[in-house]
Amino acid sequence: MAWDPADIQRLLEPIPSAPGVYLMRDRRGAVLYVGKAVNLKARVRQYFQPTGDPRPFVSRLSEVLDRIETVVTRNETEALILENEWIKRHRPPFNVLLRDDKTYLYLRLGGDGEAFPRLTLVRRRKDDGARYFGPYASAASVRRTHALVNRHFGLRTCDDGEFRNRSRPCLEHQMGRCPAPCVGAVSPEAYQERVDQAALFLRGHVDEVQQRLQQAMQRASEAENFEEAARLRDRIRAIQSAMARQAVVLPSRVDEDLVGVAREGEAVSLTVLRFEAGVLVDRVPLVVDQVQAPLEDLADSILLQYYGRAPVPDLLRLPPDLRVSAEALGEVLRARSGRRLQVRIGGRGPEGEALEMARQNARQLLEEHLAREEVRNRAARRIQELLGLPHPPRRIEGLDLSTFQGGEPVGSLVAFVDGRPDRRSRRTFAVRGEAGPGDVGFLREVLARRVRRNREEGVPWPDLLLIDGGEAQVRAALEVLAREDVQVAVVGLAKARVTDRGFGPAAHSAERLVFPEGGARPAAVLAEAPALTTVAPPQNDPGLHLLMRVRDEAHRVAVSFHRQRRARRERASVLDDLPGLGKARRTAVLRHFGSVARLRAASLEEIRKVPGLPAPVAEALHDRLHGEDLPPVPDRHRAG
Repeated sequence: MAWDPADIQRLLEPIPSAPGVYLMRDRRGAVLYVGKAVNLKARVRQYFQPTGDPRPFVSRLSEVLDRIETVVTRNETEALILENEWIKRHRPPFNVLLRDDKTYLYLRLGGDGEAFPRLTLVRRRKDDGARYFGPYASAASVRRTHALVNRHFGLRTCDDGEFRNRSRPCLEHQMGRCPAPCVGAVSPEAYQERVDQAALFLRGHVDEVQQRLQQAMQRASEAENFEEAARLRDRIRAIQSAMARQAVVLPSRVDEDLVGVAREGEAVSLTVLRFEAGVLVDRVPLVVDQVQAPLEDLADSILLQYYGRAPVPDLLRLPPDLRVSAEALGEVLRARSGRRLQVRIGGRGPEGEALEMARQNARQLLEEHLAREEVRNRAARRIQELLGLPHPPRRIEGLDLSTFQGGEPVGSLVAFVDGRPDRRSRRTFAVRGEAGPGDVGFLREVLARRVRRNREEGVPWPDLLLIDGGEAQVRAALEVLAREDVQVAVVGLAKARVTDRGFGPAAHSAERLVFPEGGARPAAVLAEAPALTTVAPPQNDPGLHLLMRVRDEAHRVAVSFHRQRRARRERASVLDDLPGLGKARRTAVLRHFGSVARLRAASLEEIRKVPGLPAPVAEALHDRLHGEDLPPVPDRHRAG
């Protein structure tokens, strides 16, 4: 349903050109969406432009939107605070909401009025005077930490009812794991020392804990209490063993969170690496799916929702490519937590390496999410809609070519089945030039050989053949398939100019799809010169991103194969077919100089110094190197 110009004018007229927050309401008054903007009128106007905002819900606004309310703020920080509060209050259906509260665990130590506190696992933080550590995303990891602290710091494990009613020590005391405070076998002061050591350990102050334990062990040894000294020694060793598994340590002594971000299509993943006093204590995964908004519009909202239930650190470090207002985000979190939080962008040295690790974790988290069956099926259904296919494609094959100045042309063929690469179906082709020169001729040859391979080996036909290229390449592929009477849908994936419509850096994708008019129909029913359709999907379309993964994998395989052939040819042009220079001597020459480039630069005297190389062979090699106009060899081709 298209917008009526009169409705657009009615909705836009009262909106000011000032920073603030806007609420979209339906006819019943329910809030559909909450957003913020530095310029409210300019931002809201984008919703009524045909290409101004690619998010799916925008196309439905003309059916459900009744009015837009605005609240003007003094600056972007106030707008960010107000937006977050209204999202929590109204929970609008079109806003991005984190829905994984249940995944986080905390360690709770003590509470109001507990003389002998215990360490427990809980799901929620409460204002009850207890000390909380976390949140922890990995249940297995936090349970190991819980068991280690109880075992080696000697805290009670019984619940409060059992503790009050016990009249004699339990088995834990007999095993040396609990000092039996339930029967008065330890004083509150001595037990509190254990609690303080456990709290220091959980905060990451391991050096201080070990120093205290060393001093206590020395006092026990001097008092000839060797049994207690041995227990303290074992506790020190257990802590050292636990910390040996901690591979990442930052020089900072403050609590610091580092954020990594990854995005593909409609899925966004953020990973928060939590460091306490420089020690990595946990990795918190955050995934949001089916979103089209630019990443900079999502990141601050996701982080504010996360820190609405997680403790705010002393320092929050964000990746340099995440374009958010660090100043506004920092002000909101400081006001919420009462802590002197700093927000920094990027880092060097250990902090930079930790940010890269956070990015890799976010990428891995995203890969795991994209591998889920429902996500893969959604991408296939979207390809079906884009290309007008009769059913979602289960098997997609991608074809790509690689050459350098027309030399050593090669082709590659990769297959994806149900959204996953099928490595057994990967093939490479050394192009012979059978179907003519240039990319189109090379494409015809590779595709014809793919057809012959199917008929000889019985390889299954794909549901969709992806060509890296535009109209010329698609027409060439259709001609080959029609000539061979093969019914396979074809689509080309080509680069297009990026158009900036005011919504983020690119309103539409830098990729375009080229396929036969009326859908990517089987080639056998096509006319000789079919009309082609060009479509530029939204930049975060899941179907487009699946096709891009197929294209990128085919390109990677083709480039790798091409480099291998070039390297073999370049080495062969120098060292092969030289009388007296067999395989063993070729290997010796390459190992002596390290690369063909260094061999070419060597003098005759330097070549003669190769162990086991006769003087006549050295002279013949020198003459070949300097007597022919050989192509340059990159220094990267080294002896193996």
